Amino acid sequence: MSAANRLVDLQAALQCISSNATQDDKNKALHYLEQFQRSTEAWSVCHDVLINTDAQLLELHIFAAQTLRNKITYDLSQLDNNLMDLKNSLLQLLTVHSQKLVVTQLSIALARLAIQFLDWKDPVIEIINVLNPYPSVLLGFLRILPEETLDIGSTPLTQDEFNSRIHELIDSIAEDVLKFLITCTTLLKQSTNSGISMELILRCLNSWSFEFPIEELLTVEPLISLVFESLLNGAHDSSDIFDAAVDCLCVILRESRDAPNESLVMALYEQLMNIQRKLLPNILLNTTTDEDIDEDILDGLTRIFVEAGEAWIVFISKSPQVFNQMVTVLLMLACKNQDLDIVSYTFPFWFNLKQNLVLARYKESQIAYTPIFVQLINGIITHLQYPIDQFESKETEDKFKEFRYHMGDVLKDCTAVVGPKEALAQPLTRINMALKNTTNINSNWQQLEAPLFSLRTMAQEVPLSESTQLPQIFKILCNLPEHPKIRYAATLVLGRYTEWTSKHPEMLEMQLQYIFNGFQVTSAPVSSAPSPSSSGTVSPSPIISNKANSDIITASSHALMYFCSDCSKLLSGYIDQLIDFYFNVENVIDIESQFELCQGLSAVINSQPSDKIVEVFNKLSMRNLNKLNELVIKWKQSPSPYNVQISDVIDLFYALFEELKPRFEYPQQGMEPLLPSIENVWNNLKILLIDQGALQDEMIVERVTKFLRRLFEKFHVFCEPILGSVAEMLVQGYANTGYGTFLWCSGSIIVVFGDDESFPVSKELKDAVWQFALSQCNTFILNFEKMDKSRLNDYYELIMDFFAMISDLVMFYPQDFILSGGLLLGNVVDVAVISVNKLENYDAYVSILRCLDDIISWGFNTPPISTVSLEFVPNEWRQAIVDEVIIKRGSQIIDSLIIGLVTTFDSDSHSDAISCIVKCFKLATEANNGNANICNEWVCQAIDKLGQVTVKERDNLNNAIYTGLTQRDYRKVREGVRAFVEWYLRKTVSSRME
Repeated sequence: MSAANRLVDLQAALQCISSNATQDDKNKALHYLEQFQRSTEAWSVCHDVLINTDAQLLELHIFAAQTLRNKITYDLSQLDNNLMDLKNSLLQLLTVHSQKLVVTQLSIALARLAIQFLDWKDPVIEIINVLNPYPSVLLGFLRILPEETLDIGSTPLTQDEFNSRIHELIDSIAEDVLKFLITCTTLLKQSTNSGISMELILRCLNSWSFEFPIEELLTVEPLISLVFESLLNGAHDSSDIFDAAVDCLCVILRESRDAPNESLVMALYEQLMNIQRKLLPNILLNTTTDEDIDEDILDGLTRIFVEAGEAWIVFISKSPQVFNQMVTVLLMLACKNQDLDIVSYTFPFWFNLKQNLVLARYKESQIAYTPIFVQLINGIITHLQYPIDQFESKETEDKFKEFRYHMGDVLKDCTAVVGPKEALAQPLTRINMALKNTTNINSNWQQLEAPLFSLRTMAQEVPLSESTQLPQIFKILCNLPEHPKIRYAATLVLGRYTEWTSKHPEMLEMQLQYIFNGFQVTSAPVSSAPSPSSSGTVSPSPIISNKANSDIITASSHALMYFCSDCSKLLSGYIDQLIDFYFNVENVIDIESQFELCQGLSAVINSQPSDKIVEVFNKLSMRNLNKLNELVIKWKQSPSPYNVQISDVIDLFYALFEELKPRFEYPQQGMEPLLPSIENVWNNLKILLIDQGALQDEMIVERVTKFLRRLFEKFHVFCEPILGSVAEMLVQGYANTGYGTFLWCSGSIIVVFGDDESFPVSKELKDAVWQFALSQCNTFILNFEKMDKSRLNDYYELIMDFFAMISDLVMFYPQDFILSGGLLLGNVVDVAVISVNKLENYDAYVSILRCLDDIISWGFNTPPISTVSLEFVPNEWRQAIVDEVIIKRGSQIIDSLIIGLVTTFDSDSHSDAISCIVKCFKLATEANNGNANICNEWVCQAIDKLGQVTVKERDNLNNAIYTGLTQRDYRKVREGVRAFVEWYLRKTVSSRME
């Protein structure tokens, strides 16, 4: 294609991206541009574009400069190390362009070239000499250079090469740069036509501030004066200059964290307070927010004071008499600002200060700062108030709600500092004031809701012994004027303090009555609901259905669940009334609320004496079984939607076992009273699955297996009487349907009856469970062989369930699994290798990675699990892992994992994959008498399949692996693999248009 045609196509693609074209056309244009950026011809085309300085080509200039930046980062190998012409071209282009975006991209490109072009001696000196006649361009380049030296990831250099080059580029010229900046300030004062701006000087100083000790930097009078003068002039003259000065001072303050003496900190402190007095003189006055305050100034000063506060946190904690005024400024910045984004800047400071003040050695400081934290509580409560008017948009409302939870964390910090009595007094006072001033709850509910929210967030810091404020608060809460928002907030508060209530039983009845009344709304009555009273009688409350109040019903159910869980012993005598209440409301509340109520009732049932627990449990279970059997009749006639309702009822059994526990540790100690009830529930479920044909209904099957898994987890070996029947169903179910949930449930049987160290499991029973597991595994492997491997993503849940079961087998049957050889061990590794980089679901491939890691780990001397019976891994086991996994399949494992790392694996899973790789390398090296060459062969085979890997990148990786393995420096191996993967992704996979 001719150069002219290429330019036309590039311009058309760029215009398409910014036009109203279809997304498909935009994607095609983007793909075309990215392919061009990776091509060899891009070098010359971009040079030709940029040498033409026609202002009408601005968009093309920006793209060309961006392309050069990317190609220098990733594609220098395309130039066969003939880089001198490129260097000269970049320097020339920087002297002919003035547009900021173009110059910035070219400066980044030049900086990256200077870092990588190791044969270019004294590059910065040459750059300074060439750009000296263009001081603004030189300033821009010098600002960028230190930033580009922070990350080795943007280069293909080794760590040693990178460190050496950075020393040459930065350390050797730092003093000269400082002198140049001083010269620039002089030129700026002498002439306005120098092309130098105050913002450029400040930005450049900001980049180089890290290169000097803080005490040395603060002595450079012309530059430090420039920073403070720019701040004192405020944002009125230039917001860009003000922002640059803020950024610069923030860096200086951050570096002062390691200041060698307190006098330096005090000098900066005086400067800060001077800035505050000049720019925000009224901030400390006890008045409302000054609407005339410039938002940019408020933003900038908040950032500065927070940076100082975090840097000097130890000084502030030790010396409240000195820093009280500064902390008060931070308080006012947090409380008076209406922009919650800016308010949130202060949150880390309050947390860090709290962390110190709660220590015994800062007790006096804690007392001194308490008034400030009390004011902060009130300021935060004000911020918590919903606006009187509606939100501008759903996005604005969601953002406000998110901020409320962050502000709740600050309230916890405040409570920890001022103590629960003083902290709770603040919302209590505001609630009383709101009630006193309330004439119409509908018009000012916000003033009540905000302190209620604050009470909820403080709960974690309030001790169970608190007896001054909470009794008053709960009496008020249970008698608040009726309003949906208020009832919802108050209900959530009660649910958060149920542990406290368990220690103050006199407060229980009142709160429960309020919770029961939460099911009352504004429609016609449906039935009556009981609540326990001190005399044990039933107090009815009308139960009314109203869809608009679903939030209140949900909150009430949630709170009642916590009351039942935390106050189960107190409520034990009221179990009949509670169950009757549940029966009364179950038809007017949603399934989620029913589930939560059953979870709560589970705790109260568990607190029943052994002679009553069966009767109580059966009262609920028989109700659900009757409901289940009624639904089955309808389901037989019309599967949908009744399969959903059947599944929900089964889920209620799951909830009922939330808190139930066996009465004894082992069956030998005594009969479990609930066992007949458990058998009855299971028999009904088995009839549903086998006799009624629900084995083919995936939703019902999932809920049954979920229930069975909980049952085995809770009642473990007490479930032996139903084990054979359940195992038979799981084998039959998986063989007939292929549903992975049968494998997932099988894992719970393996965990219980394979754990003979925790439970009294006979060898015969443990062996029988192994045969059961082996049968399930063999069925899966046969099914897997028949799967279309190009469509494995369709089966990701099944594969994940299989590897969850395999992980359980490796944990509880390591000997049987490892010594199974090709019968099971080899087949499992084959499935892992085939599947792991083809699955797109994160949880699925991570489960494979971790299972594979567990298997490989048995090849080492120390067991990867804690077990009484095994101090060292037997040699026979280790050899089986080496023979079957490493020698036979090591190459395929490395292949699969490296390809996965640069294709499908999310970055969060890289550590798991690399752990597997390094363990394979270690075992392979040991098996080859300390020779790591086999590992380099595997890596080369994998890299050959990737393509687009230069000789240098390959050598860097191989050297890191070989050297690390030979020297037993496995961290070096891990970092070598990680660096290669990150480099390959940036170069080949990541978009270059960002």
